[in-house]
Amino acid sequence: MQPHLAAHARPADRSLSLCGRAASCAAIGVLALGSASAGAAEEPAAALRAQPARPVPPVERPPSPPPRGEERPAAAARGAPARAAAANLGTFVELRNDYITRGRGRFFNAAVLRGDYAFDRSFSLRADLPLAYAGGLEGERDVGLGDVLIRPLVRVVGTPRLALLVGSDLVLDSATRPALGAGKNQIAPIVQAYVRVARAARLGLHLQHAVSFGGDPRRDAIQASTARAFAIVELPRGLWLQPDQGFHFNHLGRPRVVSTSILEVGAALSERVQVYLDPGIQVGSQGAVDWLVTGAVRWEFPQRERRPAIAAAPPARHAVRAAGERAAGE
Repeated sequence: MQPHLAAHARPADRSLSLCGRAASCAAIGVLALGSASAGAAEEPAAALRAQPARPVPPVERPPSPPPRGEERPAAAARGAPARAAAANLGTFVELRNDYITRGRGRFFNAAVLRGDYAFDRSFSLRADLPLAYAGGLEGERDVGLGDVLIRPLVRVVGTPRLALLVGSDLVLDSATRPALGAGKNQIAPIVQAYVRVARAARLGLHLQHAVSFGGDPRRDAIQASTARAFAIVELPRGLWLQPDQGFHFNHLGRPRVVSTSILEVGAALSERVQVYLDPGIQVGSQGAVDWLVTGAVRWEFPQRERRPAIAAAPPARHAVRAAGERAAGE
């Protein structure tokens, strides 16, 4: 599955963007930035802004009938199985809702419309459009557009056992209210790695570093790193589990470290429709504790298989003919 998770950290005097709170998508996905500080101005952040682009488990289909003997490629004649790469990028539309408590009776909620378009199995482009809502027990409310996220992602290595992806988040200072965004544009390069350790289990690592530029000069600059380790375990009947542990390191503000623990539970309702739920907890190095949960439904658009016009190996009949011609020439 390539589902993914989002999370927003507690507010901080130097906080990160709301957009794409996650986050790994998957997803293929779905998924990095966030910190908190007690007594600071209330701003959204994202310890795991976007889920990783998680690989989608193959759908079980009856095997296709083999081609006729004289047209069967040598690889097919040997019965070589076709195995999917450890992480394939996909095309999907996702509607998700991210909720997190923010201490002192406050909360932050974002309804996110996410779209991923895969130009092929190795390159995709993501866009997150969040509608954010922040409030508290005192009755204050802020509603509006959050920070928009754009993410190109490229799979530079893809084998049945190992996959390596690189990309970057571009977070735009598009929030309509100060409490709904970080107040800064951000660029956040990403490196993701997947290793298949069993037929139905993969391990993943997500590394990201974010720096801010432009935006509101009255808001604090952002410089933060995130490291996430997770596992994707595929279960029978289209179910999956994903334990996810992330650490956010704030290089400018406090708390210096935020730990985010999530256990995702998901299900494939059909070949194209998936749902998942991500309950979790965030703990800051200053002792602040926040609760978070993400729920989402995703519609996949499977890519058609693109078969090469010429087989990888010549048909046996042609190979025999070529060998005879070579022998005659000698």
